[in-house]
Amino acid sequence: MFNYENKKLIIVGDRDGVPGEAIKECAETIANVEVIFASTECFV
Repeated sequence: MFNYENKKLIIVGDRDGVPGEAIKECAETIANVEVIFASTECFV
């Protein structure tokens, strides 16, 4: 498993799947990371 401690993340979520903000909240609570961009997109 990858160690996310002290990393910077770019998060892209899916409108019909897991939203970007939900992934951001999980990442920030699990590890000491800095989310520099989080978005929810619609992939068609």
